[in-house]
Order: sequence, then C-alpha cells, then structure tokens
Amino acid sequence: MMELTSENYFSAEMQMAYMGASQFKAFQKCEAAALAEIRGEYVQPSTTALLVGSYVDAYFEGTLSVFKAKHPELFKRDGFLKADYIHAQEIIDRMESDRLYSLLMSGRKQVIKTGTIVGIPFKIKIDSLLDGDTCKTIAREFPRAAAALGFCDGAIVDQKAMKDMADVWSDEERCKLPFVEAWGYDIQGAIYQAVEGNMLPFILAAGTKEDEPDLAALYISDADLAAKLAEVEDQAPRFQAIKDGKIQPRRCEHCAYCRMTKKLDGIIDYKELAGDGRE
Repeated sequence: MMELTSENYFSAEMQMAYMGASQFKAFQKCEAAALAEIRGEYVQPSTTALLVGSYVDAYFEGTLSVFKAKHPELFKRDGFLKADYIHAQEIIDRMESDRLYSLLMSGRKQVIKTGTIVGIPFKIKIDSLLDGDTCKTIAREFPRAAAALGFCDGAIVDQKAMKDMADVWSDEERCKLPFVEAWGYDIQGAIYQAVEGNMLPFILAAGTKEDEPDLAALYISDADLAAKLAEVEDQAPRFQAIKDGKIQPRRCEHCAYCRMTKKLDGIIDYKELAGDGRE
C-alpha cells in the first residue's frame, strides 16, 4: 500500500483504505452520503464558516500560504482578504496571545499514525502531539491543568475553531448536548487515543469565531473516551462492510445528499410529512 502522507491523507485511495474519525462520524449521520463521498460521487458544499476554520487550521499547520493559493475565494478583487478571513487572523492572534493555548499547540504538528480498531484500519492526524516535558511545564505553570497532564508522558491536542461553545440541539436525542458530544469530538478523541496507542490524554484547544473570540482548554476523561471507543468498536464493522460492498448503506432521507438523490415513488397525504422529521 502507498505510504500515508499529508499530501495523500484525504485522497480517494486512502479514504477507501482507512477509516478516520471524520469518516466514521459521516457514516453515523448518513451511510449513503458517506459512501458517495468516499467514492467521489458527492462533494460536501464548502461554506465560509468551514473555510474560516480551515484557515485557522492551516496557519497552525504551517501551510497557510498553500491554503491561500488553493482558495482564491478568500480574496477581494483588490487582492486583500475578505472580512471573514481578516477575522480569522484575529482569532489566530487571540489564540497565540494566550500562554496555555500556545503551549498546547507547541507539540509536533500534524503527526500521522495508523492502527486498527476491531481489525479495521484507522488513520489519524494529530494537530499537536505534546511530549512529557511540555506536559510537566504546563502542569507546573497552570495548577488547574495538573489533573489532566501532570502524570503523563505526553498528550494529544486537537484544535477546534467553532462558532461558539454553546450547547447544540440534537434531533436524535431531542435535547441540547454539550458541543463536544454534539459534534462527536469525544468519538474523535476515542479513535485518536486508541490509534496512538499510549493512552495519552486527549485535549481540545478550542477557540470561537465570535466578535471577541473565546478560548478553552478541555479534557475528555479516559472513562468517557472508553465508552465512545466501545461505540466505535460496535459500529465500525458495519461501516467497513459498506465500504467493502458487502451490505447496502442506509439513507437518512434528510441530508443534502439524500435530498439531491431522492426519487419519488408515490403520492402521500401531506399530513404524513409531519412524521418524517421535517421542521
């Protein structure tokens, strides 16, 4: 198999060869859309919000110049950045001005690792992989971080740039969930910890896109990660079987892909729409 690198990490070949956190979560949302995306039959539409997050990620990866070159839509006709991306730089400045945030992001960047979970190949790319000395420095300078990092030989840090840190409504749960659970960051942490292999703590370095960006350093406990890993172990074999063509994917009938590919097969009473999840 071809070597997994930053350049081919998201290629069609590697997406088929490995499962990752984003792919796993995509299958959870809609199996049909996830498979179509892997096969190149469907491309998720890009949005300004996604591009702002990618802009921040690219800066900390050290690939911002490449990112700008690939996305001319970031710029106005006069060659200057549009307002949303000027604000993205302000978010970055806010993150870098904070000592703890900077320490969390000071580890080895974009560390690619592969492994297996219940015999299925997984890939991860760690935003910042801290060593034990940096963890001890953080614990010494910030006593409230000692419980998370004081007794470990390293840590996995994942950076998130998001709208805000408010709870998020879940149609499935019919209630609001902490954003960490709503966006599946706990599932991501479980996969990262399992593939990395050393049971390192999983930390989220989060910043918001608000006018005055908020920051947070969040720890997901090993117990919570273990519970989510059990969920991954339970569902991953089905998702892999779908990738292998052994079973047909289910359609959610609500996402953009399902709306785009929907075929009418009858005429129904309009009142039946009330039971299909539409708002």
